[in-house]
Amino acid sequence: MAKKEIGKRKKMKVWRLLRRSLILFIFFCFGGASYSLGVAVFENVESSVVINDFKNKATFEYTDTVMYGTYEQIRHYYVVQRTEDYELDDTRSIFEDEDRKHFGKDGDILMTWDSPFPYIPVIHQFISFYFGGHAALKSEELGYIQATGFPAPGESLLEIILTPGDTTEPYQSVTADRVTADYWTNPVYRRDTDDSYPYYGSYYREKFFGVRVKNIDQETIDGAIDFANSKVNQAMYNFLFWLDMKNKYYCTDFVSRAYQSVMVPEDEQGNYAKVLNDDWFITSVNDILLSDDTYLTFYAEVVDNELNIYYLEDI
Repeated sequence: MAKKEIGKRKKMKVWRLLRRSLILFIFFCFGGASYSLGVAVFENVESSVVINDFKNKATFEYTDTVMYGTYEQIRHYYVVQRTEDYELDDTRSIFEDEDRKHFGKDGDILMTWDSPFPYIPVIHQFISFYFGGHAALKSEELGYIQATGFPAPGESLLEIILTPGDTTEPYQSVTADRVTADYWTNPVYRRDTDDSYPYYGSYYREKFFGVRVKNIDQETIDGAIDFANSKVNQAMYNFLFWLDMKNKYYCTDFVSRAYQSVMVPEDEQGNYAKVLNDDWFITSVNDILLSDDTYLTFYAEVVDNELNIYYLEDI
């Protein structure tokens, strides 16, 4: 009886320990999820405030027609005065060209909140709300450098996830790439046969914007671009976002780590970027927009198939 009683007590202790561990696990999971949701809600609200404040500062300037082949794109330009020192010290235009057809100088970051999958319920909302849809690093001579994840037909997403990031030969479709076309402003980017057409129309996205790193010199910009170029056709896309980050990148992570490579001492760098991301965790579109390291340079939105552009003035 004594041995049975001792055994019973041991089982009860083990059960209590397991039960407490399970409760703690559930508590931390729930707490983590609640915290993550709270941060996402806060950042989405703050981002809306930043965009709306920027628009409210703008004054209508002029309307213009820009040609894309035979297509006439109507644009409405709204200018925002530069007031902050970091805006005044960087005298570069927000536009690539004098005709103001394309956005960005080298080192600028173009982003959108909307995911590439508007036709997939829940997934689209989750990505757009928590991470954002896309980010690309502007390179004046080479267009845009970016990390994208669209497996080729026949490729297994699971196999790509399980493949080490420095083993890129079989999966060139999901490595960082360089794009020389301006897909952001193109009004005929998408055909009506595309799955996303009912949601975004012929534009890449209906809302997008750009930010610039504060108080930056050309050497730092060149260094970030060099880092990004070194990953083209080399670094794989990271579909897990928070895991396997040594040689894999997702779009916003790619941009923030490119700048980390030249803005943070090498021995202090981490897989979670310590610049362009004030919480030093998973880098989202909102993280880059709201970071103390960046400032908004333009915001563009399609309204009635015409492009409204709000931008910092030329000086």
